[in-house]
Amino acid sequence: MLDEELKKQLSNKFSSELKGNVKLILFGQDNDCTFCRELEDFTKEVSTLSDKLSHESHPLSSPERAKHGVERAPSLVVYSEENDTSATFCGVPGNHFFRTFIEDIIDASRGSPRISGDLLEKAKSIDFPVKLMVFVSQSCPYCPPAVKAAHDISLANPLVKAEMVDTSLFRQLAQRFMVMGVPRTIINNKSQVAGAQPLSELLSQVLSVNEKP
Repeated sequence: MLDEELKKQLSNKFSSELKGNVKLILFGQDNDCTFCRELEDFTKEVSTLSDKLSHESHPLSSPERAKHGVERAPSLVVYSEENDTSATFCGVPGNHFFRTFIEDIIDASRGSPRISGDLLEKAKSIDFPVKLMVFVSQSCPYCPPAVKAAHDISLANPLVKAEMVDTSLFRQLAQRFMVMGVPRTIINNKSQVAGAQPLSELLSQVLSVNEKP
């Protein structure tokens, strides 16, 4: 899936920027699943580009899903075992999202996202469980910043689970939350944030959820 030149570039980038170990954990459907196979091949290929990367694969029925807050397949979790933080992609992180995926790997390896100190402290201050779902389409150029903002929070705080949700794969879920346009971020299954908001605004929205009755 990756051409030789890109693999060489990524290998060099990982060699210079990865600090700690990162697991790429795939959760697939228990029955045959085309996108699951595609995502597994992709994940295995990326994991060969650094000795700090490893790959695991589990069926959705695995008890491992609860540990990572995974509810649907295919899901790919970028996981820092040392910090118990993660970033999840429900769908293939291709097209505009490939860069986000690579940035998440590097941030997970570093132990925290590369954001300003005050925003990092604000993300770490969240003291209640948070689930962020960012609905996207693969053709949306405005969606990756929304995904990265959510992932920055989850990579800073183990109480936060954040996932990119590809609306083309999870149409019923998008319909359940009446997603008419993307990106749209759902906070704890109730509050919604439309568009690609700055990280500071998303953090304010997340913190306000715990204040609502």
